[in-house]
Amino acid sequence: DEYFIADLIDMQVVLEDGTLLGILTDVMKTGANDVYCVESEKYGEVLLPAIGECILDVDVEGRKMTVHLMPGLIDEE
Repeated sequence: DEYFIADLIDMQVVLEDGTLLGILTDVMKTGANDVYCVESEKYGEVLLPAIGECILDVDVEGRKMTVHLMPGLIDEE
């Protein structure tokens, strides 16, 4: 699916289990796919590739994105 960047900015980003990951703050355009920048209290800045394996659902009206954190996307030290 395609979305306007303005519709995504400041959207709440949650994990599959409903846990809040953070707020989407920016969208980076790359050659292969966009990358969503999420500001997370727990992990700092998290970069999520805008691919089906990672982005499970985008509810523009509800202002919520559900994501799957693929291995290696966050530093869990």
